[in-house]
Amino acid sequence: RQPKAVMVLNDRDYFLRHRLPIARRLAELGVEVTVLAGGDKRPPPGARGWSFTHIPLDRLSIGPVSNLRLFAALFGHLCRLRPDAVHLITLKPAIFGGLIALMLRIAGRGPDRVLITIPGLGRLMSPGSKGAGAATGLVRGAVGAVIRFLSRSKAVHFTFETEADRRFWITQGYIREDNSTVIAGAGVDPELFHPAAREARVPFKVLFASRLLRSKGLGLFLDLARRFEGRVDVQFLVAGWGDPADADNVDPAHLAADPAIRFLGEVSDMAALLREVDLVCLPTRYGEGIPRILIEAAATGLPAIATDIEGCRMAVEDGRSGRLVPVGEDGAMLEELDAALREYLDDPARAGRHGAAARALFVERGFS
Repeated sequence: RQPKAVMVLNDRDYFLRHRLPIARRLAELGVEVTVLAGGDKRPPPGARGWSFTHIPLDRLSIGPVSNLRLFAALFGHLCRLRPDAVHLITLKPAIFGGLIALMLRIAGRGPDRVLITIPGLGRLMSPGSKGAGAATGLVRGAVGAVIRFLSRSKAVHFTFETEADRRFWITQGYIREDNSTVIAGAGVDPELFHPAAREARVPFKVLFASRLLRSKGLGLFLDLARRFEGRVDVQFLVAGWGDPADADNVDPAHLAADPAIRFLGEVSDMAALLREVDLVCLPTRYGEGIPRILIEAAATGLPAIATDIEGCRMAVEDGRSGRLVPVGEDGAMLEELDAALREYLDDPARAGRHGAAARALFVERGFS
């Protein structure tokens, strides 16, 4: 029979932005692909060779009722589909999907292979974070126990975006050396994200593009923009989508009313937007893998200012393709961001040099 694969993700739109090429490639190879995801319930436009089904997945909830609903729905779908392989992307799909896959194996209905992709440590598993509030320690302990159990099972493999993340899970005893791999990000299409002819222009456009979270550095970016408010030679743009259920969310209405920036909201054609700006800025403190916006910027031949953390270092080389600023207190980071930006404003040719180096780095590090 035709082989079957199921992909399980937190969010439909995340799948479309980051993992769609995997479903397309599997379909080209003759695999029947089903995508199960939370978020937007609408069928994705232009789905060819794969199908989409919505599941009741709330990535932020630790409540028993919503998680029991998720478990029941996911169990039903996997039992009905009987896939040969499942690809579980991010932590909650890994926990629930992994346990269900092993249960179905025992019943002779389970997948032969389980692939678990952890794009970044996130707020729950990052050292020192309090992603689940007062229950963080308890939840992290339970998650760790499940991951250890999955890791001991045959034909279960883990992928990470940075060696630091993989090494952290190994040292915690969650996984083994021999069932884990580093794959450098989700990748972007170099035919879609490519450099454009750039000429010196005014204003110099600086872009923040990500989820609208304070931990992604949005607050720092706004503070930086306010320092330059009134200058006609530089413009600050914010593109991204919010999640009102997330306590870390920045209200889009406040961004739209902020005179220091131009708020674009959610942008469907990021490749076109990047060809219209001069610099990307992501002062993130989040438990990142390799931030996709930094890979997209590099593919487009744009320099970037980012924080000096493992995932950002993979996509930005300090002094060659952009600037990396140390993580610290807000005031210190703001000064570093200010100084880094002024280097580009005071030397207009720098952006061109660093942009060319960014595209070369994209090719060197295999980010397609």
